[in-house]
Amino acid sequence: MSYDPSIRVIKASEHDALPWERIPAPEGDPNPPEDEVVAFRSGDERFSFGLWRRDAETGPMDLPYHEIAVIIEGEVEITEEDGTVHRIGPGDVLITPKGSKATWRALSPVKKFWTIYKEA
Repeated sequence: MSYDPSIRVIKASEHDALPWERIPAPEGDPNPPEDEVVAFRSGDERFSFGLWRRDAETGPMDLPYHEIAVIIEGEVEITEEDGTVHRIGPGDVLITPKGSKATWRALSPVKKFWTIYKEA
C-alpha cells in the first residue's frame, strides 16, 4: 500500500467488505492462517494501522516494533515471561512496546485494530 493523504472513514458495518489479505501460517506452525487489512501506512513505512483477525491460537509475542491494539471481538490471555497474566477482551487496549516478550493465547476467534511504529 502506498501513502494516501486523503481522509478516510472505516465504518464498523463495512469491516467484512474490506480487502482482507490471507496470511498463511509459517511451515510447521499448527495455528490457522490469519487475515489482515492494512488501512494506512506512512510514506516512510514506519507507522501503519490496520485490522487483524484469526481463529483461536497460541504463540509467542516478540514484536520487532511498538504495537497498540484494541480488541474488537474475542478474548485473549497474555502471559509475560515473569508469569504475569493479562486477560483482555472487546474494548480493551493492549500496549506492547518493542522488545516485549510474552505468550499470546487467543481463547476464541479474535479481531483487533492495530497500529505499529517501527523505529529507524
